[in-house]
Amino acid sequence: MNLIAWFNELPEENIGLIAGGKGASLCRLYQNGFPVTEGFIVCAGAFDRFMKENGLWDKVFAKLDSMDWENSGSLEETGTAIRQWLTDSPMPDDIAKLLIENYKKLGSDAPVAVRSSGTAEDLDDASFAGQQETFLYVIGEDDLINYVRACWASLYNDCAIFYRHEKKFDERNISIAVVVQRMVNSEKAGVLFSANPINKDRDTVMIEGSWGLGEGVVQGIVNPDNYLIKKGTYEIETEYVAEKEIMVVRKDKQGGVVEVEVPEHLRAAPVLTEDERKKLVDLAIQAENFYGKPQDLEWAVEGEKIYLLQSRPITTLEN
Repeated sequence: MNLIAWFNELPEENIGLIAGGKGASLCRLYQNGFPVTEGFIVCAGAFDRFMKENGLWDKVFAKLDSMDWENSGSLEETGTAIRQWLTDSPMPDDIAKLLIENYKKLGSDAPVAVRSSGTAEDLDDASFAGQQETFLYVIGEDDLINYVRACWASLYNDCAIFYRHEKKFDERNISIAVVVQRMVNSEKAGVLFSANPINKDRDTVMIEGSWGLGEGVVQGIVNPDNYLIKKGTYEIETEYVAEKEIMVVRKDKQGGVVEVEVPEHLRAAPVLTEDERKKLVDLAIQAENFYGKPQDLEWAVEGEKIYLLQSRPITTLEN
């Protein structure tokens, strides 16, 4: 059973069940030459071991089975209790040791992104987007262990429990992996759609971007620039350069993130150059061709290089 595996180590067979939706996509992108920073997966098997060794499965299932789905207070109480059980339970020694050994391969106290990767997420008809936790600029062994456990606990965030119930997922078949990936110290970042998710035009790429880290755009904290660009010709159909007042950046040398004001000279300035826009359009087309369906991607720019942070199907489009 895989406990930890690097992006280049996992074969295609059952990769979604091992690495979760986000992790599987990153492994595929990395293995096929897309610009993805190196990292590893804390596999779903590690979560299962953690739950079994701490005697949590029976408690969790009993708690979920006793929920009153007509009572929002019952959902809140259930989610809070389960998450507390997980965060209070110790990480098995062998998993903690493996986690630290692999983290050290990225460098001493390397800043990493720690991202939840549920085995039921990023499906064609159920994205689970934003329902589990992501932690950025995690630095040091103790914080890494704590944030991996926090990602595991976020499998039982209130909205995730409710969403799985609405989609009729069997809780006994649900698991979670965690992505640990070298942090992109982005100066600009955002999201990218290989088809227009609003009017479903598949000949158009939509780009949204802002200064700093992409979490500002993904979480709806900032008002991003927006472009609609024709595939093939790079013709700009619409261009909106926003007044960007807030950006998300690294908090300090200890890690973490913080919202700050955008410097005055950057507020009304376009985030992307013409060359960057074209490269993003090309990446969107490449990802769509690779997966065989329109993609919702996250991107970041550090220095002169564009990185992809995630790719998943656009769930609003019919396949």
